[in-house]
Amino acid sequence: MSAGSLPRHTEFDDAPSVVGRAARVLAARVEQAPVPAAGEWARLEMRLDPVEPLQWLRGVAPGSRRYFRDRGARLEIAACGHAASCAFGEHEGWREAASPVEAVRGPAWFVAMPFDGGRARAAEWRAFDGQSCVLPAIELRREGEVHTLSVHLTGATDRAQLAAGLRALSSRREGCVVEPALVRLSDGAGEAEWSRAVHGGLARIRAGALRKIVLARTRSYAASGPLDPVAVLSRLSARESRGFRFLVEAAPGHAFLGVTPERLFSRSGRTARSEAVAGTRPRGVDGVADRLLGESLLASAKDRREQELVVERVREALAACATSLRVDAEPRLLRLAYVQHLATRVQAELRAGVGDIDLIRALHPTPAVAGAPVAAAIEALRDFEPFDRGLYAGPVGVVSRDGAEIAVAIRSARIEGDRLVAYAGAGIVDGSDAAEEWRETGHKLLAFERLAT
Repeated sequence: MSAGSLPRHTEFDDAPSVVGRAARVLAARVEQAPVPAAGEWARLEMRLDPVEPLQWLRGVAPGSRRYFRDRGARLEIAACGHAASCAFGEHEGWREAASPVEAVRGPAWFVAMPFDGGRARAAEWRAFDGQSCVLPAIELRREGEVHTLSVHLTGATDRAQLAAGLRALSSRREGCVVEPALVRLSDGAGEAEWSRAVHGGLARIRAGALRKIVLARTRSYAASGPLDPVAVLSRLSARESRGFRFLVEAAPGHAFLGVTPERLFSRSGRTARSEAVAGTRPRGVDGVADRLLGESLLASAKDRREQELVVERVREALAACATSLRVDAEPRLLRLAYVQHLATRVQAELRAGVGDIDLIRALHPTPAVAGAPVAAAIEALRDFEPFDRGLYAGPVGVVSRDGAEIAVAIRSARIEGDRLVAYAGAGIVDGSDAAEEWRETGHKLLAFERLAT
């Protein structure tokens, strides 16, 4: 899924009208296309003038909207509806049907998996069951300078309903919307409970059961009216230019979204790239302060130790899947809007037969979001965290035959009606201080805190 970056001089046309003209043509093609056999999909595609996918998505009726943009802004996909869904890995068994229209691109399946698949889902996450791998009915994609509108058909597709939905896109316009104000309600179980969890994690580290544990907490907000997840994502994206942007809408009023700095892996053909991200400092108020904070992060033995645990795990996981491996000799600074991290890049040439499901099984979860050893850390999190993470810190992204881009869903929030619950975590190692780690999670929550101001 690689392509050249979008040039700065590109002018975007009005998304509803550009998409609407193509949608009317595709609606007619949908009604005439052959019916795919069981286990097959067909893709009908049209090239478009440049449009803003997120702008278009805001005008789409809520309920099944999805969005993903990679960190370099080379790939951006907005989608709605369901053509097919399955457990991740089973999508590889779907076959492309013969189509009367040759597509420029293959389909992108949207991936959203829970952090801890062995934990019973809490009620607030049950709307997201069955969302682990979804082929959307309608897809608007920008890949480099190429913009396309596509529909996906299966043998179960209701042609009349899909055609009607496409024609409705031609008349839908984004109206003037007053975004509801957000008010902070609570910091989850509070700092006292956080401190108890940190001390419990440190006790297990001192006992030798763990080397690191990544604890998370929540912060809840209430709005003065129902929240539009696309509008919330747009506001987050405006404040954080670097990061993977994602949205999973399970039903009207139920969505999960975020702008995350962390890649689990990307794949282009047989080349896979991953990275180890850990250690945190806030951004400085000016260039000098920012540089000094970055230098203190690079010099911190505690943060370097925490980050090396992630490097070690990523290196071992990819080595088992690869014929060759290349790892950065030293970490670099990954600077974001509100925080900066240590990051080490890893690249692998994959062995024949290794697929995206194998990479997820090997890499997820990393010590950056769980701890080390990973299995022991997950067990400890079930004891220490008073909530179900659900999709938070799980794999999220898109996969296709030719490539994949999977991020780790941190710096994220769940929306339910007029409520927003944001998540943030911190890595606990020997020498960690509960109050300092609480402040670190506060820095990570700033993107959502700014929505309330």
